[in-house]
Amino acid sequence: MSISVSPLCRPSAIRTATPVRHPESHGPRTNVFEIIRRARDEGIALKLNGDRLKANDIPPPALMGELLAHEALIVELLKAAEEYPRRRAWAVSVSGYRFFLIGPCMSRTQALALARWRWKEAEILD
Repeated sequence: MSISVSPLCRPSAIRTATPVRHPESHGPRTNVFEIIRRARDEGIALKLNGDRLKANDIPPPALMGELLAHEALIVELLKAAEEYPRRRAWAVSVSGYRFFLIGPCMSRTQALALARWRWKEAEILD
């Protein structure tokens, strides 16, 4: 599956997208995070290829409709996740000693701030 993103979509228009209601549910409307979670639960991996959303399998029709309705916002979220990776362990160097900073998922900036809070000369190794 390949979903293209229109270049006419403005970020302000993307953020104000109305959530869609899942046709099989009578509950509240779903948001983009729930759509991504449903795709994962169905065994469908969503990946980016430039400005296009690609899936490893064809999703069910209801999920396909939700993906198409919010494709631009899903692409924006996945791009942000790629730009700022979050990990549980970061390699840190302090005065020549190398060790791992282990904790909850955090970005490189958060890990560096945490390491420098404890050791002023700490550096994150990539």
